[in-house]
Amino acid sequence: MYLTEKSFRYALRENARVIAALVVRSGVTRFGESRIGYLWTLLEPAIYVSMFLLMHGFVRTKLPFGDSAMLFFLTGVIGFRMTNLIARKAANGLSHNQPMLAYPLVKPLDTIVAAFILEAIIWLIICALFLFFMYAFLGRKIIVYPLEFGASVLAISYFAFSFAVFTATFGTLVPLWAKVLKFSNMPLMLSSGVVFVPATLPPQILAIIWWNPFLHCVEWFRSATYLDYVSVLDKTYLLSVSTGLLVIGLALDRFYRNRIISE
Repeated sequence: MYLTEKSFRYALRENARVIAALVVRSGVTRFGESRIGYLWTLLEPAIYVSMFLLMHGFVRTKLPFGDSAMLFFLTGVIGFRMTNLIARKAANGLSHNQPMLAYPLVKPLDTIVAAFILEAIIWLIICALFLFFMYAFLGRKIIVYPLEFGASVLAISYFAFSFAVFTATFGTLVPLWAKVLKFSNMPLMLSSGVVFVPATLPPQILAIIWWNPFLHCVEWFRSATYLDYVSVLDKTYLLSVSTGLLVIGLALDRFYRNRIISE
């Protein structure tokens, strides 16, 4: 009993060291020695928000919700981009660290976890910076439901990780999946409620885009920043999809690990 517990703790420490080393490696690979990579990471969501603000001002349409176009588009862009990019970058951790799989201690899942940790930290920092900027710009409270906001970040992280595990394993076995994701990126963003309030859509359209889990990530994130936001969020659906993707991804890793390593 004691030896088993000791062996488990030793294995856990070794695995933690492996993941920590992979996090550092992923950070070096992601940014290298250039500061431009760090700067672009901050500028990218700002550029997206600016584009939507310019389009909104040019078309002069009615603001979808609230009294600040910048806050509305920011919550939509951050909610979607945080979910999408954490999932994509974490999934790419497997292919980017493929040479490391030659070492017996490194498992495919370790590379995904390491990339996920790095991207999650980056996006938490980005989110904090932009929310602070909005607080300074608007001069009022941004997060009206702190507990709900924390829950939304955890749910987004869970879905992003689950989607990354599924994409990394399934995508390795079925290369066509990467092309499908590439072409579906824009439709997913446009149907995620980034620039509109899903609850105001006709029932026929809402019935279609409701199945997009990214929409529920954005809705959960945005719901915490507005006092009276009317949401179509279904937490059970989002968490169920996340769990399903994670189970499938872990099963594929378990049964096809040798093939995944050799690809």
